[in-house]
Amino acid sequence: MKYRALLQLAGHSFDHRPLSVGRPFSPQLFDRGARWMQQQLQALDPATPPGFDAAIPFTAWGLLKYGCCLAGAGAAAYGLYLLHPALTPLAVLVFYYCEVHFLFLFPRLLDGRPHPLRASIRSTYKVGPLRALFTVLPIAAYMLIGLFRLRHPLRHWHIGCLAILIWYQDEVRNRF
Repeated sequence: MKYRALLQLAGHSFDHRPLSVGRPFSPQLFDRGARWMQQQLQALDPATPPGFDAAIPFTAWGLLKYGCCLAGAGAAAYGLYLLHPALTPLAVLVFYYCEVHFLFLFPRLLDGRPHPLRASIRSTYKVGPLRALFTVLPIAAYMLIGLFRLRHPLRHWHIGCLAILIWYQDEVRNRF
């Protein structure tokens, strides 16, 4: 599925079920986000097991995910800066290339998959890492640009997250 179709489906779905994460800027950010994802996955597929496993350390997984992405981007930024300072912004691509490997981590955790990190990376490679990257980049841009909207700054963020869940449901969960 292409990013435009994912965003359109997600926007339509969000408009019909405008569930939000709640207070997104809190120490429980990853736990709240995972609860929201669980609700969305249940709405997308009623066969999704009900309930939320609060024993899963979503904050630890989220910190691992974004810590790796930031470390990769930081190392790339440093190396690119040494080559030429004008190349430094290309480190953003490294951040998202790292991120696509963790793209399906939270859905895999919610589905109770064994070895969720390995399952997420394997899913990314079955989808294709470059295809994943070029699908995620415009969705990420949509999410980040939406933060500058004065009214409902998190609407685009929710729609972007929902687009990834729709993609997961359509191309990963139902196939692998």
